[in-house]
Amino acid sequence: MRPADRAQFSIPSPYSPFRADQPVGELGFAEQFVTWAMRVQWTHIGDGRQQSLVLQRACASMDMPEGASLVAELTEALMRATRRPLSVPCPKWRVLTGDEARLLGFIAALQSRDGTPLAVCDPEWRSPSHATSIWAPAQRLALALAAAGLHLGATRMGETAFALAMPQLH
Repeated sequence: MRPADRAQFSIPSPYSPFRADQPVGELGFAEQFVTWAMRVQWTHIGDGRQQSLVLQRACASMDMPEGASLVAELTEALMRATRRPLSVPCPKWRVLTGDEARLLGFIAALQSRDGTPLAVCDPEWRSPSHATSIWAPAQRLALALAAAGLHLGATRMGETAFALAMPQLH
């Protein structure tokens, strides 16, 4: 990597900027959108394999037409990789769960390319077989979000929180 390219990457962070019980209203729009999308996929479609029509329309309006299928693919990979039920509440829940905080940290680390995505995710997801099954759909979702202008972790860089995003989305 050339020194000029290194300036484009964020400084590696040993911790996730997201935490359990963090109010969703403190998050930027991108984080709220991802949280909402995962919750809609998880709660409205019981097995996570089908795409929600609400989610399809929201992703299309965000200029990310493949977003709903990417969220469904990631949801399915997470369900296969985790032996316990993941804590993903209804879309109107006002705080992050631990699983959601780890997932947001993982996707944010993939977007920032800081080399530590697995350090912020669930230990169960780090096993070699699960890491590869989760990594690919999470990476595709992270790239699609970035292409649509949705960058996770922007509130750490001065973006203000988007307190009313969740009620407007659902």
